[in-house]
Amino acid sequence: MKKKSMRFLAMALGIIMVMALIAACASNDPAPAATDPYDGGQEVIGPDDAGGVVLDELDDDDDEETRLAEEVHIIVDNNHIAVLNPHNPGANATSTNWVLTMIHDRLIEQVPGEGFVPGLALNYETDDYQHFVFNLRQGVTFHNGDPFTAEDVIWTIQHAQEHGLGSNGAANWSPVVSATAVDDYTLEIVLDGIDVDFIFAITRPPSGILNQRAIAEDPETGFWVGTGAYSVEEFVSHDYALLRRNMNYWGTTPVTELVRLRFVPEMATRTIMMQTGEAHLSFGTPTEDMQGFIDSPDFMILSTTSNDPQGLQFNLNDSITGDYYFRRAVVHALNREEIAFGSAGLWADGNLTDGAYWGIGTEFRNTSIPLPEHNLDLAREYLARSSYNGEEVELIVAIATFVRSAAIIQMQLEEIGINVVINETDPPGLSASAVYGGDHQMVVFFTLINPSAGSARHAFIPGGAQNRATFNNPRVTELLNEARRTGDVAAREAMYMEVQELVAESMAFTNLFWRVFGNVAVNGLGGIRLNPDPSAHDFRNIFVTLD
Repeated sequence: MKKKSMRFLAMALGIIMVMALIAACASNDPAPAATDPYDGGQEVIGPDDAGGVVLDELDDDDDEETRLAEEVHIIVDNNHIAVLNPHNPGANATSTNWVLTMIHDRLIEQVPGEGFVPGLALNYETDDYQHFVFNLRQGVTFHNGDPFTAEDVIWTIQHAQEHGLGSNGAANWSPVVSATAVDDYTLEIVLDGIDVDFIFAITRPPSGILNQRAIAEDPETGFWVGTGAYSVEEFVSHDYALLRRNMNYWGTTPVTELVRLRFVPEMATRTIMMQTGEAHLSFGTPTEDMQGFIDSPDFMILSTTSNDPQGLQFNLNDSITGDYYFRRAVVHALNREEIAFGSAGLWADGNLTDGAYWGIGTEFRNTSIPLPEHNLDLAREYLARSSYNGEEVELIVAIATFVRSAAIIQMQLEEIGINVVINETDPPGLSASAVYGGDHQMVVFFTLINPSAGSARHAFIPGGAQNRATFNNPRVTELLNEARRTGDVAAREAMYMEVQELVAESMAFTNLFWRVFGNVAVNGLGGIRLNPDPSAHDFRNIFVTLD
């Protein structure tokens, strides 16, 4: 095996040292002198220059005698894989995107640090970011043996627009007004206007190309058929997806025969599965169990910080949460550091430095927006000016991290006299109930915002898939529409800066913390790319060595 090149994250070092200090304080013994945290233990691998974590792949120099695991088992963190239809709103979960990446190829892919790279399209041409010509790859087949052509792209676009309401797949293809096959491998696409974000949008996992015949024959399992590196062997909704490598894949053939992505709701079970070797990579290991993995030479900790704000949204369509003074009362009552630590311990950062509701690494972030202070007197003052009169206010949450967040928020708001009732569901249930124009009130969940500023559009435009606040500010919509049609970088930056200011003034969204992921992997695992955007993690080349 070639030696892995690794850059260590200062934050991860700090986390380990803080853990050691906490443990020392708990025993009432003096804190030990600082030592090399890797001495005698695993390596903590942090982001490379592009902000992701990359574990090297097998190459021609590797020993052909190296034994590899036939099946690699990944434990999914908190997010059920409900459906594998990218045009279904229930497919918006992070872990679902991981599977979609493995079974469906996109026209163009985006790799942190490398930019756009060929996918099913060898290249694209445009003079104005409204008219595009894609030159498609020949010799590609779907899992059912059908050849891939331009007609498959056209059908995918039409299906997304006609049947994908509320899905990220539909949102990504929504600007297309016409798609025409010049021939089997040349495609012309025209958008409704200039859109500099279009190429990035169609690199997202829900933009994969589907097979028309498979879906016509079976409207449920037909969506599983793609051109990807893996095909679906078995799928049990809300439980697991078992994928088998595609030996006819047009790209690099995967080295691992089977990959299983399984949702494990019991956090203690995740730890046991890693300790016993039943699983090879775990997302969502309990905080209290992390030290054991940190101390063990048999494991690696892959440390990433999610780009997505982990936030609270208020439905502006509701008579209570639509009251500006009520929202300000809530926001000033929140102790973010307390929420962060109670939600994920040392694997969350609640020490926010600004009030922008934006991705931590998303371009054009407005760091000059002040963070609303935690001030109970101010919170009570605003509550008295609101129309709130002691009613129960529903807070919808999904996944264990946010269930804990909700319990802390409930207690904090009780201090100023707000009666919160928690409605716990799962991610698909939350996506189905907390929709634009719905009758929900407050929601705690993450908002998918990737490194492209244009991705925030879906959180703030009317009807957006991530707009759980029913936010509708004509000026914001105007700016977002104009920004996607503006090639001048400085002008776009000014527009997105103003968008963030207007969103912050509305108090419809507030970030609670940044989620730090300490993902546990066995030594010998490689071939993965963990992206700053967690929905874009790539496991197509994953392997585990047994030697």
